[in-house]
Amino acid sequence: MPYQFAFGDQCCQDHTVTTQGRPYAGASREARESARREQIIAAGIELFGTQGYRAATVGAICDSAGLNKRYFYESFATLEDLLVEVYERVVADLRAVVLAGGAADAGGSETMTEAQGGESAAAPGGEAMAVLRGFMGGFLGWAQENPIFARVHLFEVLGVSARIDELYRRHGRVIGGELADALCVAVSGTVLTGTRRRVLGDLLVGAGIQVVVDWVIGDYQPPRQDLLSEIESTLGWVLTAGAIGEG
Repeated sequence: MPYQFAFGDQCCQDHTVTTQGRPYAGASREARESARREQIIAAGIELFGTQGYRAATVGAICDSAGLNKRYFYESFATLEDLLVEVYERVVADLRAVVLAGGAADAGGSETMTEAQGGESAAAPGGEAMAVLRGFMGGFLGWAQENPIFARVHLFEVLGVSARIDELYRRHGRVIGGELADALCVAVSGTVLTGTRRRVLGDLLVGAGIQVVVDWVIGDYQPPRQDLLSEIESTLGWVLTAGAIGEG
């Protein structure tokens, strides 16, 4: 089913010229323009996330939106401008889900059992592991339940242009910093600053993306809960035993 944003009113497709700002069919010009813009963005999400950004055209976007092609340029100068807006919305959605996942599991590591390879809240690294599991559980769930959004974030924005590359990196830095802050607050009640915060954020974002990309390409195998258990077990080894203790 195509992704849709909710509108109060469907935009008018009658090309009748009206006086600037005059209400038409119950909606002001500004409201109609806003509605058309949302239709174009919704169509962009759908096409970029199913057919791919490089296969999309302005004409195809407008056909999907049910709008005359000239309305595209009412809101966007280029297809790349639309990709920027689409990506902003996709990342905002992912950010909310992942941060909520970490917050939900903060302080909840006592629910992890030894059979799952988890640590209790009192064990070394237990609280950190719970928060990290929350981050990854949120990311994996988001990717599986929102494959259109996931394709845009994980694949379609890569290598488009220097502008999009910088947008991608900027969001990675911002979200990485937020993840680092959430993890440190849950574990110690403090936050990192400077280089250590940036490096921790890069590690969290980079490792998370790599795991999710491999999982999506591998047709979501192993099942999500199995993968989460393996992530948890591996993190437990890193946080407690480490390579030196491995005989």
